[in-house]
Order: sequence, then C-alpha cells, then structure tokens
Amino acid sequence: MKKNILVAAVVMMAWLTAATANAQLLMKKEYKGRQPAEYYLKGAVPERDGKVVFSTVIDAPGKSRQDLFYAIGRWAEMRYAAGIQSGEWFEPAFFHNYEFASVQIADVDEGVITCQGDEELVFTNKVLNRDAARLQYLLRLQVADGRVAAEISQIAYTYTFVEEAERVAAEDWITDREAIGRKGGLLKAAARFRVRTVDLKDELFRELEEACK
Repeated sequence: MKKNILVAAVVMMAWLTAATANAQLLMKKEYKGRQPAEYYLKGAVPERDGKVVFSTVIDAPGKSRQDLFYAIGRWAEMRYAAGIQSGEWFEPAFFHNYEFASVQIADVDEGVITCQGDEELVFTNKVLNRDAARLQYLLRLQVADGRVAAEISQIAYTYTFVEEAERVAAEDWITDREAIGRKGGLLKAAARFRVRTVDLKDELFRELEEACK
C-alpha cells in the first residue's frame, strides 16, 4: 500500500513538474523593450511646450511630393484601418486597431496626412493574464519634395489601474518628470508604458521610411 502511494506521489510530482514547464513556455515576460535599458531613460520622451511630441524628418532624395504622398497614403490606409490586426503581439510590427483608428485628413494639395491612432498596446501576455492598454494618438505627416516630416502627439492611454478603466495623458505618465526616479531609473508603474510607447514610435517611423523608398 505504501509503495503504491509512493509511486503515485512520484507520478504526480512528475506531472506537476511537466505542467509547470509547459506553462512557463506559454508565459511571456513583461515588456522590457527592444533597445538597451539606457535607451529609455532621460530624454527618450521629448516635450514641446509641455506636451509629449515625437518627431522626425525622413529624407527621400529624388522623390516628388506627389509620389511620396500616394506611397504614404497607401501605407496609412492599411495601418490605420479600423478593427484590424496584424502579426503577433511580440513582433515589432504588431498592431491591433480599435474602432476609432482612421485616416482623418489626406490633402494632396497641401501635402498633409493626419491619422488617428486607436490601438492596443500590449505589455505582457501570460496564460490567462493579458496586460495591455488602449492607446490613442495623432500622427501628422507633412509631405514635400524629397522629404516627409512626421509628428506623433496627443498621446493618451486607457488602462484599468485599480477597478475602473482610467484615461491618462502621456504628459501625466511617461515624461522624464513622471517616469524617472531620483536615482535616474524608470519608475515601475510607468516603465512599461514609456518603453512600449518609445518602441512603437520607432516602429512607426521605420515603417514610414520603408514606405518612402
């Protein structure tokens, strides 16, 4: 009898060990970013007149304004189509749009394209536990001969911090003032929002560069 109990215990222990190992394979670690930790520290989130604004200028020598406008317009129509998803959450180009994602302005005469971002920002994806926020922002593109100026602003997150979902502006959450501690490191509460937003900015600007080629 004791032998049977011992065998059963060993079998159970082996099963639990295997189950734990399998669960660990399915679990995703909390989002740490695609760049070294220093990349997300002081200065990684720029401000203009007290507002978080990411900007860049993409050079496209030999490309006319019209050619660039239509190339970027095609990218924007796909990237900001409401209700669509592309890729897996841990891939750089992953995105899942909500219903308010759209291309708001596409003015070829002025060379202006304005996109409303409304998408899922995934931090971690564990078994029975998905940690994500809803992100909204404005992407404004100014197209000229041989160049495109891009600007991301009006960034805000909707996230369940305690019991109810709360909308928080980037200025109140991911700036140097709000997200960096006294010792120069990122504060835990805001770290994943800041890191994931910076990575998304990098990915959007990279996609724009590809669209300009």
